[in-house]
Amino acid sequence: MEKYLQPIVDFLDSHHWSDDEAEFALIQYDIVDLMEQNQIGVESVQPILELMEKQPLVEFGSPGALTHFIEKFYQENSRFYEDVLLQSVLKQPTVHTVWLLNRIINGEKTENSLELIQVLKSISVNTAIHQEICLVAANFLAYQSNT
Repeated sequence: MEKYLQPIVDFLDSHHWSDDEAEFALIQYDIVDLMEQNQIGVESVQPILELMEKQPLVEFGSPGALTHFIEKFYQENSRFYEDVLLQSVLKQPTVHTVWLLNRIINGEKTENSLELIQVLKSISVNTAIHQEICLVAANFLAYQSNT
């Protein structure tokens, strides 16, 4: 998986993602195209989330190519995807993984929705986490409280 994700790492090492969002998005689409051509599957979810963990303030799109790619595995096996995403968010929440968590909560209400909302709450008040990530979690938590 590293060889597929390396272009993103290289781009982020040499650019700020928001300085050239269009190029950043194109790199992600190229990577997804290559992974699909090579029939990369569910084994990609964790490495992609780990990449996001290493870049906690990067927005990887709304939703973006990588999100669309890994979310298809949510459709195939929601429990697996939720578990891997939850582990990632608990280990190292990021702007994008908190957003992914909120997308799950927005979907069909599951038995885990309350647990996931509690995770948002814990992130929103955790002073050890970057303030921007806490704010993102707090905004999603407020949204969920109004739905």
